[in-house]
Amino acid sequence: MISNEDIIRLQLVNGLGRKTISKILSYIDNKNLVMSNFSDILNLLKEIGIKKLKIDLDRIESDASEIFECCKKSKIKIVGLYDEKYPQKLKSIEDKPLLLYVDGDEELLNYENNIAIVGSRNPTQEGYEVSSIFAEKLTEEKCCIVSGFASGCDEAAHNGCLQAKGRTIAVIPSGHLQSVKSNKVLYNMILINGGAIVSEMPPNVKAAKHAFIDRNRVIAAISEGIIVIEGGQKGGTSHTVKFANAYNKPVAYTTSVLCVGQTSIFSNNIEVLDSFEKLIKFKDKSCKKVLDKVLAQ
Repeated sequence: MISNEDIIRLQLVNGLGRKTISKILSYIDNKNLVMSNFSDILNLLKEIGIKKLKIDLDRIESDASEIFECCKKSKIKIVGLYDEKYPQKLKSIEDKPLLLYVDGDEELLNYENNIAIVGSRNPTQEGYEVSSIFAEKLTEEKCCIVSGFASGCDEAAHNGCLQAKGRTIAVIPSGHLQSVKSNKVLYNMILINGGAIVSEMPPNVKAAKHAFIDRNRVIAAISEGIIVIEGGQKGGTSHTVKFANAYNKPVAYTTSVLCVGQTSIFSNNIEVLDSFEKLIKFKDKSCKKVLDKVLAQ
């Protein structure tokens, strides 16, 4: 078993990506190897010939120390793959996060009534209102709302949940200190109301292009069901739906999606939520599916 600190150090090695590091960790686990320190891990990399790596230990230690200090100062928790608090729902996916940086209540990631609401950054007025109202209604039904902290439908979903005094999870593509700059009021309100803000990125890291897709797989994985308000065929919403389908999570759409003709790539059997009654049925179906799975185990 490797410490979270050494996983961070591995992530700081130029040339090592998440999938390669996952293979290294699996190798260590399968061989029951004991890695007492980071030097043991570096020696292992040479032995198994992952690739020729240029490793700058001084830089790695400097950058790692900065991450550790920043997390400590900002009270951001690091939840690693081997921690008891690591979400079971993420352990079940193939491309699981190695680490999660969490500001707020990390226990929400294991909550069994998480419903994601996702959609366009530039929704219609109807789409924005529906996102907020649906989030508020689901919160009244004891759900935790999951979304991506972006402007538009995401922001409306978080705010709708907060309006009902609920807890919401924001999965962000950048480090926390970058996201708080973009919407400090929403960030703080999520924490004040007992929610959580989650990232795979260290606090000071800006969002790279791939991080938005990575973020969407986490949204899909930790949610029992996904509701699409509005979203384009090539945007983040479509990626979230594809991940949801891969993880066998229920997906539903609103009439806002139908009005702008954006469902063609998503599903041939579209479930449309055009009333509160259907919304609650979708929530019940999604959460029951998870409960049945837990009981079966």
